[in-house]
Amino acid sequence: MNQQKNDKNDNLGISTIYFYKEIVKKNITWQQIKDKLYQLDLSAVELNADIPVEWFKEIQKDVVENKIKVLSLHNFCPSVENIPKGKYGFNVFSLTSADEQEHNLAIKYTLRTIDYAELVNSKAVVLHLGEIETQPTATELYEVALQYGITSEIYHKYKSSFLSSRQKNKQKFFDLLKKTLDKILPYAENKKINLCIETRFFPNEIPNFEEFAEIFSCYKSNYLRYWHDFGHVEIQTIFGFEKGHKKFFDTYGNYLLGYHIHGVKNFVDHYIPSNDSQPNYKELLKYQEDKIYILEIHPKENFDTLIKAVKYTKLVLNGK
Repeated sequence: MNQQKNDKNDNLGISTIYFYKEIVKKNITWQQIKDKLYQLDLSAVELNADIPVEWFKEIQKDVVENKIKVLSLHNFCPSVENIPKGKYGFNVFSLTSADEQEHNLAIKYTLRTIDYAELVNSKAVVLHLGEIETQPTATELYEVALQYGITSEIYHKYKSSFLSSRQKNKQKFFDLLKKTLDKILPYAENKKINLCIETRFFPNEIPNFEEFAEIFSCYKSNYLRYWHDFGHVEIQTIFGFEKGHKKFFDTYGNYLLGYHIHGVKNFVDHYIPSNDSQPNYKELLKYQEDKIYILEIHPKENFDTLIKAVKYTKLVLNGK
């Protein structure tokens, strides 16, 4: 596979989540994914939670031979077998689960992800830290917003109840989070792997904007970083829970290691980034440079469209 020039495009890759349906159905091989990368004019990836463990010998060989660059792994990777119905690879276990067995499994498989990151010379593992139980649920809250509008009285009542419930239940889940980080962070530090806390889609998920500061003040580690998912922050800003991307950059820019790049249309994310979608990447990608740039596009977009997205992102990264 052709190697990119030594510029920002070196750190531009695509998440293998784009191929997850074919991976799960075993309708695609690692070699076929590499061929797709070549068509996209990319040589770097984020390995998503659907990657089978048996692929790693081949991936490792490609890394050693400089045929591919693994920029990041998304927890839990490799894939977890026997995922329960209604769960997905990245949330099969919660790192803040109150169920002791699930919590221990979440830690176990996160440590395994760190091991596999080391195996393929990746320096970043992207984490979902879990969620706080609320009443109403975050899903119910978003449904009310979509049905009645974010300026409606009913939405503000739901939102007020939600925020009160989140605050009331927060400490229990933060205690569980501390228990988790106390175990996984020293392990990652020993292997020199960055644990990247991802900004989340639902407002009951950990952390919100203020909670990043709580976590970073508690753990003074060069290997605990933050991962900015543009689509998630855009959605939470639309629904009135966050204050936009620049607020994150201004406050936590020193901790930022990478991005998930995708477009938002009609309150739905993981479309291709473009001039017709939110957010405005031409403006926002000026603020934090020299990071890891991962296109996290879902397979609802066809491959020809994905090719256009890669070209668009390269132009933006090069200031055009």
